[in-house]
Amino acid sequence: MRLIEHESVDSFLASVEGRLMAEEERNSLILSIAGRLKTGATYGEESPLLHTVEEGGQLIAAALRTPPHNLVIHCEEGRPDALEAVVERVLELDPDLPGVIGIAGTAGRFARIWAERTGEAAVKAMSERLYSLRRVIPPVGVPGRMRDAEKDDFDLLIEWFGAFHDEATPDQPLIDPERIVERFMAFGRVAIWDDEGPVSMAGSSRGTSNGATISAVYTPPEQRGNGYASASVAALSKDLLEEGKSFCTLFTDLANPTSNKIYQRIGYRPVVDYAVYSFALAERRNR
Repeated sequence: MRLIEHESVDSFLASVEGRLMAEEERNSLILSIAGRLKTGATYGEESPLLHTVEEGGQLIAAALRTPPHNLVIHCEEGRPDALEAVVERVLELDPDLPGVIGIAGTAGRFARIWAERTGEAAVKAMSERLYSLRRVIPPVGVPGRMRDAEKDDFDLLIEWFGAFHDEATPDQPLIDPERIVERFMAFGRVAIWDDEGPVSMAGSSRGTSNGATISAVYTPPEQRGNGYASASVAALSKDLLEEGKSFCTLFTDLANPTSNKIYQRIGYRPVVDYAVYSFALAERRNR
């Protein structure tokens, strides 16, 4: 078994794509982040961390981090030794790692090993479900239409992206909302549902070879209950499929029953559960 540190995303993708593309939807998070890095997109000021663990020419584990965000982890079943190898190296390079995300069982095992090595707490911050759609079931009776965001929407989008972060991922580091909007506009798209004015948004800025990821779905509180989120996600998903993608994916918070219901009504189907763990190490060192 050998841990490899990759100096380029091209090298990392060459090592992981053969295995991860065999279950492209299930592994869409790590594949899509790596894919976006390959296009030149950036997530922060620091260089990404790219690791694989291989044995006999086969991929056993893969880890990717775009600071300041959590580590994204993949590991084959029954190989805690590979996770231990990743933990040991990350502790050397990145001891203030804030957390990890991955398929629930893998993320949980990584978090337990990390806690054992550091003596610090590893707390499950969120349970998520990955959904995939291949055929849209359009909602009916929702007033308005979808349109692409324009320059005149920029200030509103900054406000909405900030509100989305505060509501959906408050434990995650917040990059300047203006930079996030710029990134979405440069490397993807933001769709706005317009009903005599903007009332909801849905974004897509990353994807895999055959899939697109929907994210940043947000409706201001005063506009909720009208079906705008369902309509905007359905319309954007339909566009992406018509542009040539075979499927679309999105994540939901399992603690939010509303989102888990509305997306299934428009055609999204469960793929696998993910988990996010936060580590207390960085917080305690900074006290």
